[in-house]
Amino acid sequence: MAENENGFRFGLIGWPLVFSLSPLIHREFLRATGHRGEYSAYPVFPDKFRKSVTELFVSGVTGLNVTYPYKEAAAAMCNEISSEAVNLNVINTMKVENGCISGYNTDIYGFSCYVDENGLQEPFFVAGSGGAARAVDYVLHKRGLQYRLFCRNPLKWKGNIRAENLDDLNNSLGAADNGTVINATTLGWKNDDIFPIEPSLLVNRMFADLNYNRMWRWRNNLEHFNVNIFTGEIMLVHQAAKSFETWTGIVPDTAEVLEMVAERLEESMKGCDHC
Repeated sequence: MAENENGFRFGLIGWPLVFSLSPLIHREFLRATGHRGEYSAYPVFPDKFRKSVTELFVSGVTGLNVTYPYKEAAAAMCNEISSEAVNLNVINTMKVENGCISGYNTDIYGFSCYVDENGLQEPFFVAGSGGAARAVDYVLHKRGLQYRLFCRNPLKWKGNIRAENLDDLNNSLGAADNGTVINATTLGWKNDDIFPIEPSLLVNRMFADLNYNRMWRWRNNLEHFNVNIFTGEIMLVHQAAKSFETWTGIVPDTAEVLEMVAERLEESMKGCDHC
């Protein structure tokens, strides 16, 4: 996609957008690759989503990241969807070119990097049923890894394996000798959220949180149970890099951005003794 005379125009659309590192990440990608442009956050009410996307593309925005709760609605707006995202029917990246809207799911790439760089171990116990959970399901299934998925409404789950009721997660985890719990829900964005697992069941296991709120008290308390904790900034940065490549054709370096994001998250913890 060619850069226009005013530079690239990208953004993030979702509701609510209380806190996001995506603008920081993409602005750094633009700076580091020597390109002009902007990346803005667009909080949009649910009944305004389709109209807002159309208006943004008409105004000159050429690429959008899509977050909760619009990943399915965004897919429905696309003229074409990339092969890896067709069966998921959820996307997190939109690109418009010559009036044609294309949809992509870069969460798949981001989660693949997340598994590899953190050395996550099977069996996996996945909690969630939204767009993030579908990307997780796609990657684990394609790699032939052992996993189970738990959610509030198993009958509504659209994935590669049968979903189980979230209330059964504790018993299933207690019957296993090891493994990794993956939080693919929105739990954790609020500091006081409670995750539906007895913390003692996670002793000597891995807890992989796709969120990156460092002030989530429940997760931070897991340090007292000798849990190996991973947060979602690795997935965030890598999926962002894949989106940036999709929009520009340029593969940005992620190492320095990961360091910058980690520093920003550490700064957010300062003065929070009770977190």
